[in-house]
Amino acid sequence: MYKKIILSVLLMLSLVGCSLSLPQEKNSANPAQKEEQYIKAVWMTYYELSGFTQDHTEQEFKKEIGKAFKELASKGFNRVTVQVRPYADAFYNSSYFPTSAYCFKVQGSELEYDPLVIMIELAHKYKLSIEAWINPYRISTSTDFSQLSDKNIALEWQNTDNLIVCDSGIYFNPASEMVTELISNGAKEIAENYQVDSICFDDYFYPSTSEEIDKASFDAYKSNGGNLGLADWRRDNVNKMLKSVYSTIKSVNENITFGVSPASNVSSNYNNLYADVNKWCTEDGYVDYICPQIYFGFQNENQPFMKTTKSWIQMADCTLYVALPLYKAEKTDEFAGDSGMNEFLDNNNIIARQVTYLSKLSEVKGYYIFSYSFLKDNDETANLYSAMQNSSQ
Repeated sequence: MYKKIILSVLLMLSLVGCSLSLPQEKNSANPAQKEEQYIKAVWMTYYELSGFTQDHTEQEFKKEIGKAFKELASKGFNRVTVQVRPYADAFYNSSYFPTSAYCFKVQGSELEYDPLVIMIELAHKYKLSIEAWINPYRISTSTDFSQLSDKNIALEWQNTDNLIVCDSGIYFNPASEMVTELISNGAKEIAENYQVDSICFDDYFYPSTSEEIDKASFDAYKSNGGNLGLADWRRDNVNKMLKSVYSTIKSVNENITFGVSPASNVSSNYNNLYADVNKWCTEDGYVDYICPQIYFGFQNENQPFMKTTKSWIQMADCTLYVALPLYKAEKTDEFAGDSGMNEFLDNNNIIARQVTYLSKLSEVKGYYIFSYSFLKDNDETANLYSAMQNSSQ
């Protein structure tokens, strides 16, 4: 009798289309399977942001940054990437990093208002996605610790293996587990406290190839049974940091994308910065996207734009964007060789042509323009805007 009742109930459920598994199927949708938006982004550097924050009240900042974002949206951009942590300091309320010197003039000063909260609100108002851009390891381009805020953790870590001090400045040591934890926590607090759409690391990793900068850490690794050579060990340190950051962000909000914008020369990344970009964009768990800085013209003798782009297409097995060099407009490109040296000087449509070219490549999902302050009232920028609005994407 009970079997007949159960069969009757199941039959009724099937007739009205009420499958008990439907809610689970609906909730198991993978956000990564959603249709990707073609990204048209602009970098806004810390020194460009400082023009909006320094000597401006909260209301003045809202007015000016809102005006900038509205203009960007009207010209066709759909993402703004703001550099909110340039030197182990922050343009937002952080538990780990002092207020940036570029925010309110003095590192560690009181946060008069939170620029990131305001930028998120205004970006979304104008239908722009907003990305927090971070330099993970750089602390200072000076070796003078007295220039750092007393709230900067580098002072606490001075004379420890958590730091690298070399001719170019002070850096967090990628070999330190405490450093990896700090960088991961820094990304986590942004993901938890701010409604950013994405987080991006730039192209700086190890500051030097010198064997002396982290000798104590490497010696300790070897004495504890480590079998990697110095270069592979350094790459492994950076890989562990990226994996930690990626998993940390996803544990907070899987819809926040995480990416890296490396230099475009894969060999230089690998051998000089110890950045294994091939691994990051071909294996799971490192990045959602890669955005190489292909800052070259079509006639560049060393890395011509089209050839370099195609090499990244062949390598990348993740979402691929391309960063473009508006900053070179109207300038001599001294490292481009004889044929490419005057390309940006003699033509006012290089970036526009690059945008048009990229829009026809199905493997490329967007581009980043470097940078905001170079969007000037001139023919180069006018041609760029025209290409953005008339390209196939």
